[in-house]
Amino acid sequence: MIRNQKTCSLLGAALILTCIIISCGNESNKTKMISSNKFTWNVQLAGYDHSMADEKGETNYDDFITEFEKFPWMEQLEEANEKPDNCAPTLSIEDLSNNKSFWVSMAGDKKEHGYILGYIYPKEKKTLFGLGKKKTIRWLEMYATEDKEGVINCLRLFFKRDYQLLKSNTSKMEDFGQMESKDLTK
Repeated sequence: MIRNQKTCSLLGAALILTCIIISCGNESNKTKMISSNKFTWNVQLAGYDHSMADEKGETNYDDFITEFEKFPWMEQLEEANEKPDNCAPTLSIEDLSNNKSFWVSMAGDKKEHGYILGYIYPKEKKTLFGLGKKKTIRWLEMYATEDKEGVINCLRLFFKRDYQLLKSNTSKMEDFGQMESKDLTK
């Protein structure tokens, strides 16, 4: 019994040492993983053409929520109502590790307004009326809510990459439509 415990301890130590050596010796892969493990964000101000966005760079949950809270939603909403054929105010996040995006927009007026959320993710679709090869597309699901705390919770889940719970939470909101995403700002 003692011999088995000693053998297990030695094997465990060897395994840990091997993992440390491999992870330290593979710095280039670590750098690649870190760089693709980022989130970036952009802003579409009211009245922008749908293909236009201001790229803001890397972000994290805390910084993005700060920007979300200080964004002039009401002023932007008024401007959007003056130019209804153009963009509504929108903040977007992209998860560079998996090609998923999440955006928050606002619609309505000063008295009655709400958020429209968009969740974009890769989805397989068959071509030729479902008979052809599968191809990966970016799929957009949109939801409407007036609950700001619900929006912030969805943002938190997106940054945590808890996509299952994110979809569960958004499915309780009003369905605002689904379609293939056109990625107009790329």
